[in-house]
Amino acid sequence: MRLARLSILKGLLVLLTLAAIAATGCAPKLPPEPEWEKDARAVLSQADEQFAKRQYGQAVKTIDAFFTRYPESRHRDRALFLLGEIRLTQRDYPRALSYYKEIIERFPSSAFIFDAKYKLGLCYYELKEYDLAVANIQDRSRLTDPAMLRRAAEMLASAYVIKANYPAAVAEYVTLVQLTPEEKQKAGYRDRIRDIIEKNFSEEELAQLARAKTYPSDIALLRLSAYLVEQRRYREALKQAEDFLYRFSGHPETERAKMLATRSLSMLSAPRFYIAVLVPQSGPYAFFGNSVLKGVQLAVHAYNTLDPDNRIELVVKDTEGSPEKAVAALQEASSKGIIASIGPLMTREVEALVPTLDRLQIPLITPAASGPDLAGKSPWLFRNALTNNAQAAAAAKYITAQKYRKIVILAPDDAYGADLSRLLTRELARKAEILATVSYPADANDFGLYIKKIIEIDLRSRKIPIPEDDDERKMFFREYVPGFDAIYIPGYAEKVGLLLPQLAFYNITGIGMIGSNNWRAEELIDRAGRHAEGAVFFDGFSPENSDPQAKAVIEAYRSAYQEEIDILAAQAYDAASMLTVLLRNRKDTAALLKEGLLSYRDFPGLSGTAAFLPSGEAQKKLFLITIRDGRFVLLAD
Repeated sequence: MRLARLSILKGLLVLLTLAAIAATGCAPKLPPEPEWEKDARAVLSQADEQFAKRQYGQAVKTIDAFFTRYPESRHRDRALFLLGEIRLTQRDYPRALSYYKEIIERFPSSAFIFDAKYKLGLCYYELKEYDLAVANIQDRSRLTDPAMLRRAAEMLASAYVIKANYPAAVAEYVTLVQLTPEEKQKAGYRDRIRDIIEKNFSEEELAQLARAKTYPSDIALLRLSAYLVEQRRYREALKQAEDFLYRFSGHPETERAKMLATRSLSMLSAPRFYIAVLVPQSGPYAFFGNSVLKGVQLAVHAYNTLDPDNRIELVVKDTEGSPEKAVAALQEASSKGIIASIGPLMTREVEALVPTLDRLQIPLITPAASGPDLAGKSPWLFRNALTNNAQAAAAAKYITAQKYRKIVILAPDDAYGADLSRLLTRELARKAEILATVSYPADANDFGLYIKKIIEIDLRSRKIPIPEDDDERKMFFREYVPGFDAIYIPGYAEKVGLLLPQLAFYNITGIGMIGSNNWRAEELIDRAGRHAEGAVFFDGFSPENSDPQAKAVIEAYRSAYQEEIDILAAQAYDAASMLTVLLRNRKDTAALLKEGLLSYRDFPGLSGTAAFLPSGEAQKKLFLITIRDGRFVLLAD
C-alpha cells in the first residue's frame, strides 16, 4: 500500500515539473523566420492582390518569380494553392488539378491540404472523372463555409446520379434541403428527390428507404405501394398503403395512399364493369393524355370507394395520338367486355373510330376533341369539351347583355384566332356591328401596326379626317378616343400580355375587353399588369370555383397527384362521373348508358353544368372570368 502511494507521488511530481517548464516558457520553439521569408510572403501577398483584381497573367508571373527567388520557402504550398485557384477560375481544370495534387503529395501537413483536396474533387468533377471527384469531396468534416458545403453536396448528388447510385444521390439532395435557406430552392431539391425515387429506385431500394423514420421515407413508401400495384402484387401494395396511412396521418398525399389502398383491395376481387380509357401515353401528346387519365382515375376511385362490390376497372390503352392506333386500341379493349369508353382526345382519332363505334355499339365520350364537325357522326359518340363554338356563343351573349353595339376583333392569324373571329361574327349577326376584324402574325411582339389599322378604320367610319403630316398624325393619335364599345381578343396569354399595354399606349382604354380561354396563365397578368384589369374571358373550368363539391374534388386531385387540376383533367373527371352516376342508378349496359347520357339536362360538372343534345354535343354553361387586383376572379354570371 505504501509503495503504491509512493508511485502516485512520483507521478504527481513528474506532472508538476512538466507544468512548471511550460509555465516558465521552456517548451521547444520553432526556429525564427528568416528575413527573406518576409520578402517571400510579401511577393505572395502581391500575387493575392493581382488575383483579386483578376490580373491572372500578372499573378502567375509573380508566383513564378517567387519560386525562382525562394525555392526553399516554407510558403511554397500557399503559392501552389494560389496557382490552382487561378487556373480553376480560368476553367483550366487539368493544370489546376496538377497544383492541388502537388500540395497533397509534397506538403501533407500543409494548412491548405483540406481545401486542396476539395478543389481537387471539384476539378475531377468538371473533368467528368466522377469516381475521383466523389473520393475527394465526400469527406466534408472540416468544411464550415455554407456555400462550399452546398456546392459539395450538389456535385456529389450530380455525380451519384450519373453513376446510377440513386440512394446516395437522394441522401445528398436531402442534405441540400437542410442546408439551403431559400424555400424556392428547397422545393426544387424536394422535386428532384421525388423524381429520382419515383423513376429510378429499385424495389429493394424503395423498401430500404421506406423503413427509415424521416423524410423522404414517406415518398419511398408511397412509391413502393404504387410499384407493387403496377406489378399486380395487390396484397403487398395494400399493406404498404395502409402502413403509409398509419405512419403519416394528415400527410398531403393521403388521398393518393387511399386510392392505392382502394385499388389494391378492389383488384383482389373481380371487377363488375370495364370502361376503356383511350389516351396518348407516349409521343408528343402524352402530357394531355396523362391529365385526362388522372381525372378519370380520380372519379372512378370515388365510385369504387362508395360501391366496392360493383367496382369499375379501367382498361387503359395508349393511342399515341394516332387514328390507326386508336381504332386498334378500341378493338382490343372491347375484348374485355367494356361498356363505355372515355377518349380518345384528338378529333382525327375520334373520326377514325366512328365505324368501329357503330359496330360495337358502346357509348364513347371524348373529353377533349374540339373539331367543329364531330356532333352527329355517330349515335354512340358524345363530347364533353370546351369548343370554339361554345366560347364564341358565350362571348356574344355577354356582349349583347352589356349592350355593346360596335365591336372590334383583334386576333392571331392562325386557325384558333380565325375560327373564333368567324364564329363571333356569325353569333353577333344583327345583334352588334363588327367594325373591324384585324389579324396579326402569331409570332408578333409589336402590335403597333395592327392597332393603328383599327384606329384608322374607326376614324374613317366616323368620317374623321386623318392628318397626312407624320408629326400631326402622331399628335392626332395621342388624342384618340375609341368610337367602339368593346374589343374581342382571342389569343394566347404570352402574346395578349404584350398586346394589352400597347392598346393602352394608343389610348384604346375605357372599353370592354373580352378574351378567350387561352388567356388563363399567370404570364398574361405578369406582362400586362394593370392594363389587364377588368378584362374578361370565358373558360370551361375555373379553379377559383367556390362551390363546396368542386373545391373538394380540386383538393382531392391536389392530394392525389401533388399538382393542380387543369381543364382536361376536369372535363375527363366529369365524363367519368357522368358514367358512374348512371351505374349507381343501375344503368349498367351500353344501351342504358347511352340513354342515360342523353337524359342529362343540368349535370353539375366540375367543368360547368352540361346537357347533351341528341347529336351527343354537350351544351355547357361556361365560366366568366375577370382579372381583378392582379388575380383571376370568377364572376357570378
